[in-house]
Amino acid sequence: MTRKQGASQRDTTPQSFPEVTPRAVQHGHDFQLQIIMELQRSIGDLSAKTDRLIADVKSQSDKVDKLRMRFAWVTGAAAVIGFLLAVIMAVARFLPANLFSAG
Repeated sequence: MTRKQGASQRDTTPQSFPEVTPRAVQHGHDFQLQIIMELQRSIGDLSAKTDRLIADVKSQSDKVDKLRMRFAWVTGAAAVIGFLLAVIMAVARFLPANLFSAG
């Protein structure tokens, strides 16, 4: 705070300052509140995405289980067919040869 006096334009420093009660300034509370609100929103987004991911994984798991069951059925059917063919060939081998002749 400088004052200019008349024509001499000399700068002077005030000898006394006003005495006031300092304001109770709480810097950063608005910023902290904003951060907390943003974190809440981010956590909400993450939990929603996590729930969706869990549902997607469950859906994929159900599909894989269906494929596994189909593969088991096909494998079991192939084993039964192979066993039946082996039994038929074994029985045919021990049958008399004239049974298959035409004549």
